[in-house]
Amino acid sequence: MNEQQFLNKLQERAREQEKIIKGMFLPKLFTSVSFWFGNHPWRILIPLAFILTLILHYSIGKRYDELILKIFGKI
Repeated sequence: MNEQQFLNKLQERAREQEKIIKGMFLPKLFTSVSFWFGNHPWRILIPLAFILTLILHYSIGKRYDELILKIFGKI
């Protein structure tokens, strides 16, 4: 594939993606949120991991601590 064919294919895929995004519900919100999460995934992953840890710790109790230690090989 030469450079011109590659660029044409790339432009075609960009047009297809743009059609999909425009066809979505609230496309401007989707694009801004997806770009924000794409650049800063830690802003959602770290709080989500912390909340999930708290939920599991309080629901399972001491067995959760033992499970985590078994996973990481300390027991």
